[in-house]
Amino acid sequence: MYKGIMEKKRVFFNELSSIEFFDAIKEERYRILKTLKSDHRSIVKLIQFRGKSYIYKVPLEKNTRKWQRFLSLFRGSEAQREFKNLEKILENGFDTPKPYFACEIKKFGMVVDSYIIMEYINGNAGDINSLPFITDTLSKIHKKGYIHGDSQLSNFILTNDKCYIIDAKFNKSIFGKIAQAYEFIYLETSCGQDIGQFYNKKGIVYLIARGIDNYLILWGRFRAWIKSLIRGEKNISSSDTSKENFIDKFKNKISKKKFSQSFSKVFKKKENQNENKENDETKSNNQEELK
Repeated sequence: MYKGIMEKKRVFFNELSSIEFFDAIKEERYRILKTLKSDHRSIVKLIQFRGKSYIYKVPLEKNTRKWQRFLSLFRGSEAQREFKNLEKILENGFDTPKPYFACEIKKFGMVVDSYIIMEYINGNAGDINSLPFITDTLSKIHKKGYIHGDSQLSNFILTNDKCYIIDAKFNKSIFGKIAQAYEFIYLETSCGQDIGQFYNKKGIVYLIARGIDNYLILWGRFRAWIKSLIRGEKNISSSDTSKENFIDKFKNKISKKKFSQSFSKVFKKKENQNENKENDETKSNNQEELK
């Protein structure tokens, strides 16, 4: 990776020809083929420049949040970090989009804007049918001592003969087998069905990883609830990994049998109370008629 300064902006590139992207983005000398993603977190576009297709990504959330801007004083922009990550993944023998160019704009030493240009992979997002290839790739990452960092189905792209990994943090696995088991649990959640045939779901390692997963889900919902109170929102937003509401999450932890039994007792008790009340009223009316 090469570094440089262009018009008081820090740039990162893998070859001298990639510098052309600086003026192309600045002057908008490219064609937008498709907007792949556009939300509060990032904007991802498929663009065409000099007859070739590329991915143009702007990490909006990391560029604009105050805390992230402060952290950029010490670690640089999200675009720069992703550029380095992609290079590291390629150096370790895995398939991922090739990074071409990244740029960051700073004010008072803090990053206020950044973007990255990378290779476009013309393939299909991971699905249930491609699980053998995806789980094999994930296992190879773990054997190298790394973790993906966001191992959901959509972060694997399949071509005819390759499995590309995208949006990967690709950090060293500090927690070893527990972190590896958690990555398979996270992948399983994105599949929406059991994939136990591809990893070991027995033993203490799996139980710890499953406990961590449950904790993170509940913690995420609690944070969302706090944020909704601060913002004055009435509804709690759903998490990315589940569409169930907070109460449903607890219901699923209890067997349907126990759940129905506990509530049937309550309703039965209520019905008995109502029947006794009606009988008392009937007796009272009969006594009045006799009088």
